[in-house]
Amino acid sequence: MRKVGFWGVLGVMLAAGVAAAAEQGGHGGGPDLHSPWVLVWKGINIAVVIGALVYFFREPFLRWVEEYKNRIIQNIREAEQEHRKAKEELEKARKALEEAKEKYEESLKVAEETARRERETILAQAREIAERIREKAEKVVEIETNKAKEELRRYAAQKAIELSERMLKEVFSDPEVQKKYAERMLSELSKN
Repeated sequence: MRKVGFWGVLGVMLAAGVAAAAEQGGHGGGPDLHSPWVLVWKGINIAVVIGALVYFFREPFLRWVEEYKNRIIQNIREAEQEHRKAKEELEKARKALEEAKEKYEESLKVAEETARRERETILAQAREIAERIREKAEKVVEIETNKAKEELRRYAAQKAIELSERMLKEVFSDPEVQKKYAERMLSELSKN
């Protein structure tokens, strides 16, 4: 009932405002904008229109505002969630980068250590081979030296024999020396 009374009063006021406006408009002259009644009726008309808009469209407007607010809140939540995910992805990427750097540095250290060990192994093998070659060379030199000594001894003995034979032939070519030698040999044989 209260709504009907409100609308009834509102309708009467609106009708009075329209009648007053029509009365002012029928004088042939323009409305007297300085008249307080015109301003009052215009104000009432505006209030009625605003009141009608609020009355009829309040619920849809409030629903629209609520939905709009909910959409904004939802968008903010989604944006925050996306921001959080982006932060997590960024942190994962940073961790992956750090891990990659650590693996790179570790691989570099391993490669350097492997290269150092390989170098040491190669140098040790080279030293070992050089030592074996030196030992073999020493043995070969020793063998060759012994062979040369032996050959030199044989040669010296051969030459000594040859020289002795020659000297003996020269010495025994003299008949007097042959005679003395034969006598000495006979004397030694007779002693035995």
